[in-house]
Amino acid sequence: MTWNERMITTVTTGIQLRDALLAVRLNPTDSCIVHTKLSAFGFIPGGEQTVIDVLKGVLYDGDIMMPAQTTDLSDPRYWAAPPVSPDLVDVVRAALPAFDPATTPVRGIGRMPEFFRKLPGTRRSSHPLYSMSAWGRHADWLCGPCGGENNRDYDMPFGEHSPLSRLYEIDGKVLFLGTGFDTCTAIHYAESTIGRPHIEETAPVGRVDAVTGERTTEWVTFDTVELDRYDDFESFGKRFLVEHADSVCAVTLNEARILAFSIRDLVDAAREYYARRDLRQSGNDEDDDNRRA
Repeated sequence: MTWNERMITTVTTGIQLRDALLAVRLNPTDSCIVHTKLSAFGFIPGGEQTVIDVLKGVLYDGDIMMPAQTTDLSDPRYWAAPPVSPDLVDVVRAALPAFDPATTPVRGIGRMPEFFRKLPGTRRSSHPLYSMSAWGRHADWLCGPCGGENNRDYDMPFGEHSPLSRLYEIDGKVLFLGTGFDTCTAIHYAESTIGRPHIEETAPVGRVDAVTGERTTEWVTFDTVELDRYDDFESFGKRFLVEHADSVCAVTLNEARILAFSIRDLVDAAREYYARRDLRQSGNDEDDDNRRA
């Protein structure tokens, strides 16, 4: 039986969702990075459109941000899901289209980010693999030119010159709608700002000759860091919820969990947690008993 042949037994309406967002203390001026798993709510009449309409109605003087990554444009030499046969890597690489913020679809992270990206008034940042989309009062600034580190356009896509750093600057919030910490992009900002060694990635971007108008594709190289090194975002999240129980707002709607909390609280806690894990991995961290001695 396919999903659309199953009987609808749970319905979440826009009114219910709006009331839940107000229950987690969202204010009209809040700026939120939103992660969604709509299937957790059962059937939502209107689907993505209803959810976006509700978010815009609640955050009418603030901002909505969502990931808009396009990692399917990364170097196929390193693909694992699926891997590319070595004899076809160059063929695939040469055939990949250049990233275009206006037209390149979001893939691999659900339907909502792509629906949001395509809406009138949504702004998208220019990173060819790790872009973000935003709507609202600060959208142009959140997704505007970042400059990267050392003024290189694409360096450190989750670092100090990224849309996430700007959301942190204005004390934004993280909002989970039916999802959890395993999808939490904001943790990458913490990972990118604790001194991990830089690694290089590449991606295709479009170039237009100013004289002839000819369009070409150029593979650009940029610096980043190893992300999700320990595959433990959910474990970190459980710890975060315990340690910040007084500041995390949570409600349950039709068995789906909705959480809202400060991105500063999250990033600060993640920096401390992952910096310590990195030290332990490197063998330079003293045990707790020695530290207290």
